[in-house]
Amino acid sequence: MDSKYAVSFEKALKRLQNLCARQEKCTWDIMLKLKLWGVKNEEVQKIVSMLVDEGFVDDRRYASMFAREKSQLNKWGSIKIASALRAKKIDESIIKEALLELQPKFDRATLENIITTKAKQVKAKSPSDLRAKLVRFGLSRGFELEHVVKTVDMVMKSNMTDEA
Repeated sequence: MDSKYAVSFEKALKRLQNLCARQEKCTWDIMLKLKLWGVKNEEVQKIVSMLVDEGFVDDRRYASMFAREKSQLNKWGSIKIASALRAKKIDESIIKEALLELQPKFDRATLENIITTKAKQVKAKSPSDLRAKLVRFGLSRGFELEHVVKTVDMVMKSNMTDEA
């Protein structure tokens, strides 16, 4: 960004304090925003440190909230959540902590629910085609392969008994 359009240190800090007070952000989000605004690299580190010290930014709190939100609202599995957090440069130990907060029973119930719903919507030429589509769908939502396969088999078995 052209230096004459760059945001000043004080203005960037104030903007980010307001933003972080309204919405949870991680340090990576803040750094990207500062670079977009054309803030100098040495000032970027200083602003990020100040926001962390003042409690405006906390990657642990962000990861925990992100994991809960994506699990409950978007029906994502733990693999997809972890991948999204890694993309935001969150430390691996923080990701593990955030995923431990999720309830495994809720994870299985969610998977069963989305697979059952998807099975009713999918058009398939054969039972094996339906199974393949449902497994791909479960994996794309970030659930573990073994859980997806077991759930798909269970849903398909219960659908066959319902039709008989």
